[in-house]
Amino acid sequence: MTQAELAEASGLSRGYLSNIERARVNATMIPIGRIAAALDVVPMFIFTGANDDELSRVFDRLRFLPALEATRVLKDWAKGIQRSFARGK
Repeated sequence: MTQAELAEASGLSRGYLSNIERARVNATMIPIGRIAAALDVVPMFIFTGANDDELSRVFDRLRFLPALEATRVLKDWAKGIQRSFARGK
């Protein structure tokens, strides 16, 4: 999908999408939700690359863990996402 197609599908301007892509603006959840809907993915996919099935498995597993263990898993997952962003992926 081109940036112009995404702009049309999401209702966001092409310039705004370009600024998000170049990290010149921080998108709030509303534009992220609109982008995700246009791409037919859940918003979390934009941050993690995980599809619905992967996210469902992760969260199902977390439900059965003790709170401290679940917190540790989520923190590790967040660190992985941060490393991913730092590498530009």
